[in-house]
Amino acid sequence: MTRLTDALAAAVSTEDQVIYGYGVAGAHLRGRDRASASAAFDAHRLRREQLIRLLRRARGVAPLPAPAYAVPFPVTGEADARRLAAVLEDGCCGAAWDLAAAATAADPARTLAVTWLAQAAGAAATWRADPAADPALPGQPA
Repeated sequence: MTRLTDALAAAVSTEDQVIYGYGVAGAHLRGRDRASASAAFDAHRLRREQLIRLLRRARGVAPLPAPAYAVPFPVTGEADARRLAAVLEDGCCGAAWDLAAAATAADPARTLAVTWLAQAAGAAATWRADPAADPALPGQPA
């Protein structure tokens, strides 16, 4: 295997874990957070499929997902679920960074990796934000 196929395979594995993790997190969320987790779940499934296609084009073999994954801490409520979602997105940042480093500038994997990195960093920050905080700018009407 090459450095690129290794990075792509690791990215697929990361997405498998993230998809599982969003299932765990989503079970503890309600309202807007649950809708966000559901959208993230779908986006990560689509990205996993993109990564698999790129891996196959690079003559690599996609790893099979595990039946289950361990989460890094017990998830018993909304705060834990938001924290898990942030941790999942942090993992995506690492995998995306590794993929960007392994791909050449002209490789579609680099474009995907850079986009993924930006989206994951933004999502992690959003999940870490206080959902009860007033979203209005100071001095502006809510």
